[in-house]
Amino acid sequence: MTNRHLHERATFAGALARSAGALAQRYFVGELAFAVESKGERQDWVSAADHAVEAYVRDALADRFPADSMLGEEAGGALSDRLWIVDPIDGTLNFVHGMRYWCVSIAYIERGARRVAAIYDPSLDELFVAAAGDGARCNDAPIHVTNCASLDHALISQGYVHRHDLDRHLALRRALLAAGAAVKDPGAGALMLAHVAAGRFDAFYEPHMHPWDASAGLLLIEEAGGRVAPYPGPNGIVAGGEVLATAPRIYDQINALIRE
Repeated sequence: MTNRHLHERATFAGALARSAGALAQRYFVGELAFAVESKGERQDWVSAADHAVEAYVRDALADRFPADSMLGEEAGGALSDRLWIVDPIDGTLNFVHGMRYWCVSIAYIERGARRVAAIYDPSLDELFVAAAGDGARCNDAPIHVTNCASLDHALISQGYVHRHDLDRHLALRRALLAAGAAVKDPGAGALMLAHVAAGRFDAFYEPHMHPWDASAGLLLIEEAGGRVAPYPGPNGIVAGGEVLATAPRIYDQINALIRE
């Protein structure tokens, strides 16, 4: 794909993330009513807002790029060499509780390579966009990961959901805290990854993330100068995998604690 076509997709993805976020915000503030239901696992929720926003994105992509495919969190989809991966509302638990830490995440993957990322946070009106080889930006301003070199100066986001092994999660958190790091979990993995790219967190770790949660944020971090572990895992994009993404100088330190 030429740089012009990649830029076209990045521009479209950013505009779509912003308009999808505006729709989600109408639900969030109560302008549009929505119901909430469990997906079957503890604290794993989906709302009518998630479904409506995903359908909006799917229709827009089908209209603009009819030869591409889309994989969404709620309705799934087919895979192809030109694949859009969408989380309509990442941080649904926060969303349904009125907490302002959630986002819309859109990634474009071509022949297995991350090529475009767009993450929009309606609460702060922040749009994070990246195209492969062209850097990462927030509201058109370049962003970069931090230069943090030591865990005792690091602010780390460590994601957790109930399908993860609780003992391993707590053991790693204890190790990070013992090493002097501060550890937080605001509860929306895609947005936490965007905040690593923007230099607000120094690192992010979660033992497993779905592709709609991870794909856009990983490209943002790569384009912002960060270091990321190989993703997805051996079972392919639909299965997802482990996510480690950090400022370059603390990657090995965190990875060593994870592997202990």
